[in-house]
Amino acid sequence: MISTDYKQLEGKAIRLVPMMEEHRQELVKLLHNPLIWEYTWRRISSEEETGQLVDAALANQAAGKDMPYVMVEQASGRIVGTTRLMHLDLTHRNAEIGCTWISPEYWRTAVNTESKLLLLQYGFEVLNLIRVEFTIVSGNLRSQQAIERIGAVREGVLRKHRITAHGEVLDNVVYSILDQEWPAVKGNLQYLVNEKYN
Repeated sequence: MISTDYKQLEGKAIRLVPMMEEHRQELVKLLHNPLIWEYTWRRISSEEETGQLVDAALANQAAGKDMPYVMVEQASGRIVGTTRLMHLDLTHRNAEIGCTWISPEYWRTAVNTESKLLLLQYGFEVLNLIRVEFTIVSGNLRSQQAIERIGAVREGVLRKHRITAHGEVLDNVVYSILDQEWPAVKGNLQYLVNEKYN
């Protein structure tokens, strides 16, 4: 179940705000962009479908399964993306960071890097997790390189793990960061955020 500490996380470039119904309209418009879905297993082509993604996030939040956040740019107050801690297992102290979808105009900025820093810091230092994982579609080399750059370890491939709406079968690559690796990863992330933010 979700910790009672589920609250806003503050960074330099962004803040992560727990997703609420009031974010729906802005999120639906932001996520209705084919560039966001180009290298994912999802094929989103309508605002109705992006609305269904928001519905699913809020339902999993209400069920205590996931902690979805919206990324809000500090300077403008605009929602620039969404991410979440998901598949929370506080018994075994594991979780996954996923469903990270960012407006293309904020790609290669501090936004994604800082969101990882904030979620990992919350996971390891507040929830006391011992493992955080990431799964990335095998064809999405850009995301794999990005997650490797922050210090995540490639564990292996989940073969035939996702099927697209068009019936294409895809593998997923699994990465993780462990609690003993977190201090080095944190230092690296802080360096990367400062480099991109300044």
